[in-house]
Amino acid sequence: MERKIISEFLEKALTLRSVDDLKELEKEIAPTIEITPENVRLMNAAFSVAYELMLAREKQDAEEKSRRIELSETERNEIALVQRLLDYNMFTYHFQPIVRADNGEIYSYEALMRAEGMPGITPFHILKYAELSHRLGEVEQYTFLNVIRYMDEHPGLFGGRKVFINSMPNVRIGETKLLEITRLLEQHADRIVVEMIENSEFVDERLGQVKEQFHDMGIPIAIDDFGTGYSNISNLFRYDPDYVKIDRSLISNIHDSPNKRHIVREIIDFCHSNNIMVLAEGVETSEELRMIILMGIDLIQGYYTARPAPEVIHTLPFEIRAEIKAHHLEREDGQRMRVYQAPSGEMISLERLQKAGYSKILVGAGWSEGSVTITGEPQLYTGVHIETAEGFRGSVTLENAHLSNQVERPCIDIGDDCEVTLILVGENKLGNSGIRVPETSVLTLEGNGSIEINLGSSDYYGIGNDLSSAHGKLVFDQDGTVTVTAESHTGVCIGSGQGGEIDIRRGRYVIRSMGALSVGIGATDGPCRINFLGCSLDVLATGAYSIAIGSVSSNTEINMIYSMVKCHVESQLSVGIGTLHGERAVIRAESVNMNVSGSGDAVTALGSLTNKSDITILRSGVKVNCEGSRAFVFGSYQGGTKVTLTDVDLAADMATESRVCAVAKKEDVDISGGKCRVSFGNGVIERFVI
Repeated sequence: MERKIISEFLEKALTLRSVDDLKELEKEIAPTIEITPENVRLMNAAFSVAYELMLAREKQDAEEKSRRIELSETERNEIALVQRLLDYNMFTYHFQPIVRADNGEIYSYEALMRAEGMPGITPFHILKYAELSHRLGEVEQYTFLNVIRYMDEHPGLFGGRKVFINSMPNVRIGETKLLEITRLLEQHADRIVVEMIENSEFVDERLGQVKEQFHDMGIPIAIDDFGTGYSNISNLFRYDPDYVKIDRSLISNIHDSPNKRHIVREIIDFCHSNNIMVLAEGVETSEELRMIILMGIDLIQGYYTARPAPEVIHTLPFEIRAEIKAHHLEREDGQRMRVYQAPSGEMISLERLQKAGYSKILVGAGWSEGSVTITGEPQLYTGVHIETAEGFRGSVTLENAHLSNQVERPCIDIGDDCEVTLILVGENKLGNSGIRVPETSVLTLEGNGSIEINLGSSDYYGIGNDLSSAHGKLVFDQDGTVTVTAESHTGVCIGSGQGGEIDIRRGRYVIRSMGALSVGIGATDGPCRINFLGCSLDVLATGAYSIAIGSVSSNTEINMIYSMVKCHVESQLSVGIGTLHGERAVIRAESVNMNVSGSGDAVTALGSLTNKSDITILRSGVKVNCEGSRAFVFGSYQGGTKVTLTDVDLAADMATESRVCAVAKKEDVDISGGKCRVSFGNGVIERFVI
């Protein structure tokens, strides 16, 4: 009983602010305790502890009162506001994007505290007066609790990106709140980076505990303001961080300071050799941005790229992203890219641009609708490439334009959410790379000129997108010739890796795709839908695996009408028109003159090589010449093929052990009108063979 009373005495004593109050409390408690030597000893010990605490508090209050007396009237008003901010947890938070230095995309965000409805009260004031009032622990606990609560209330707002939360690790938090914060951090470990102020006064034992705690939870650590105060390279070993943020003082005007560049380069080199990402804080000018990217920085944060705001933004303006990409390319290439921003309606001479040292034409920057014309000479080869700004809707006329870019970088790069008409006049050529059309955009080719694309990348695409992406809608409505030639490893001449819609409405096409895995028109992995109307196609695909028209790994839908189609494939596994491994190939042809030839261990002229096929041909001429141990005119060697031929003149010359035209059920084959002549090397069979 007495121990409980003494325990209650200590709890009440912790709430008191003066020794006199403590003595009054002792007078109340003493009569309720039985007088025994043990109880007296416990009571004296409890009073001594409480007394020492009261003396310390009185001293602290006196010092704080003395400091407040020395404050100006303005400062006294400011500290009153901060006290109110802390009393009622009136904090709000702005979020500043942290940006990748290679492509300008948002990498993460930093949560920055603000004082709601208190003009003039900055984070500097909050920390200053919270420290003066011995309330930094409350700032620390509110920061974690408020930001994590905001993340929970807006689960999709940050797009899966991490949030950097500021922390003062040498500030103590009450045990109850610390347990709550630890629990929340464990729940959100994959979404948070703890950003700590580097401080050499941090006791190594305590630092070790903090590092171990965050490491056990899987939470990355960032060191803030590196390069000021106690910061030095050796101290990085104490923290073993995942990120280092270089202070604004070293970034400001770095382009004009060799000493700053030397220091920053040393930091970057050290961090990279120890697998630490480096972030430049406080980037405020274009010159600073360019210099730090050229020096190899990983991440960028500052007013120039994006200011802190209460609304979370998901992408930077196109102009900033384009500038970051240009500086990154300059670092990779070792030369500065000069960008010509084309005004609407201008006729641009490639010869003049090249003489002036320009390497890129940017179309649509500052205007979203309009047109430009880019002219060259038949024998003038340039190192100039074209990029359209995000959201551009207009036309670009190429007249005898010879463009080129570095391998794996497009000669014509269409921005996101664009509708671009490319008008071809004369003879146009693209060297090393082709035309990139992102999934959100539409490209239409018009005109009576031609375009020749020669690809040099190991993983290539001519018109479409790279092998890890889908392409936007491609519309070919020109009367000239499109020629795409690739002799490399893996790729698609017209299309992309993940597929998309392709409409070829007219014109002539000469496609040569030669590599380990080759696709003439279509996709390597994704589904594709391809429509041909009134065009002439000549497609060659060779390699270990090849498809002239269709998809390697996914479903394919191909519609052809009033067209001339010639395809040749050579590889271990080959498909003329259809899919290698997709679950289904749907092919519709009407009034088509079709010639498909191929060779391989397993080859099919039309349909899916390994799965289901649905093939309908009307009023057409079809010639097939295939050679292989398993070679078929239609569909898979595993069956599942449906064929409808109406008024079709089919002539097939097959060199194969299988000696069947298609593996199909009789009820799945419908032939009416026309002629079907199939030869297996020793005679002509006048009927369709199942």
